[in-house]
Amino acid sequence: MKEYFSKVRFFLISGGIPWNDERFMKDLRRWGKILKMEGRDKQVLSRLLEADKAFRSLYLFRLRKKVYRRWVRLLYPPLDSLYIMTGSIGGGLFIQHGFSTYIAAESIGENCWINQQVTIGYKDNTKPPIIGDNVTITCGAKVLGPIIIGDNVTIGANAVVIKDCPPDSVWGGVPAKRIR
Repeated sequence: MKEYFSKVRFFLISGGIPWNDERFMKDLRRWGKILKMEGRDKQVLSRLLEADKAFRSLYLFRLRKKVYRRWVRLLYPPLDSLYIMTGSIGGGLFIQHGFSTYIAAESIGENCWINQQVTIGYKDNTKPPIIGDNVTITCGAKVLGPIIIGDNVTIGANAVVIKDCPPDSVWGGVPAKRIR
């Protein structure tokens, strides 16, 4: 019976699935690969919507039509402590756990990884950060202000980043310093 209702819920939102959105497809395939979900895209999406509230939140961010957003929010409630308020997000964003996470960057590149209790946002009344491609921001980190995080950067747990991070570097500490 549970499987039947799952199929009905998925059918109700199926018209709004952005299959032609390259960023959404990168998200879907990356989440499926990381979480070791095999099958066709439709099967992986159905399982992710059933199982992962952080994915639901990202999925809602990607949906453009309000009517489908309402259906998804009703049928697949998102994680209520994950806030995504970013101008643009490249494909392949993975949010692990997502609990108590605030994402308000000007832009986020492709294939980024964000852990729980991360804050990306404003330091004052200026702009939020710009996050490059392949960036990993681990649990509890804060990335604040009008800074640029370069490609292939890793930000350590509980680090507070308030200055630019050049590409291919690792940052940690309070305030964050370049470790490698």
